[in-house]
Amino acid sequence: MLTFAAMTRFRFLFLFLLPILALVSCKDKRINSGKPQLTVSIIPQRNLVKFISGGNFDVQVMLPTGSNHETYEPTPRDMEKIASSELYFALGALDFELTWMDRFKASNPKMKVVTTNEGIEILRGHAHTESGPDQPNRGIDPHTWLSPLCMKIQAANVCKALSETDSVNSAYYASNLAKFNLLADSVDRIILNKLAGIKGKSFLIFHPALGYFARDYGLDQISIEQDGKEPSPAYLAELIRTAKEKGIKTVFISKEFDTRNAEAIAREINGKVVIFDPMSEDWAGNIITLAGLIAGSEVSKP
Repeated sequence: MLTFAAMTRFRFLFLFLLPILALVSCKDKRINSGKPQLTVSIIPQRNLVKFISGGNFDVQVMLPTGSNHETYEPTPRDMEKIASSELYFALGALDFELTWMDRFKASNPKMKVVTTNEGIEILRGHAHTESGPDQPNRGIDPHTWLSPLCMKIQAANVCKALSETDSVNSAYYASNLAKFNLLADSVDRIILNKLAGIKGKSFLIFHPALGYFARDYGLDQISIEQDGKEPSPAYLAELIRTAKEKGIKTVFISKEFDTRNAEAIAREINGKVVIFDPMSEDWAGNIITLAGLIAGSEVSKP
């Protein structure tokens, strides 16, 4: 029969080994799957990487569904995803990337980090944080995935990284890239058709997530947020006046944000709030729907 001291030692040993056993279990699953692992920051990236890789890799996503990249902090379980990843595909400007990337790298020094936004003409001054000498990427608008043109550049970066990592299948990845480009071009044509005749129109949005979309299609995004902060009463009054002058009747807002300020403005302009999901699983369908919502909303005339 175990003594109290022996039971205490056994309990301490069990608690000490539990995290190690969990990690071994995780690695065993990787081995059993027969596929190397990749990690991405957000769901739209995961879908893009899956498209290009064609199932040759297990693709994990860091940001959980429904989370906000500005406030998300990885859990120890999330950090386990990094431990066995060969590549990490980062956008390069999401808040949690800027805060946690050094720790991601330290947890797996062999993991290569690929910035999928490389080569994209980046918009600045729209993110909620300011840039500085220690964080030069702060102040960048990260929402490049909501633009078909930007996604084609990201797809090329993904293909290049996968081909360098798995050169035997480089032709396969290049073929998948060509297929994705056809999809992106098709999405672009549909959006152009939906937005035909409204170039130069303004639309009102709570968080400025559609900067690249607006730039690509000649629209004017008016943001309710000011540098990522709640609007002041004076700025709210100015927005309401501007919306009335321009005949704007719709306020767009991402699903992860509180709708109270958007609803208050909508009431003042006798309009409505439209909620959309920038992190939708259905990338192509989502931005086509967005184009239809903008085209169908009462926004200002050019």
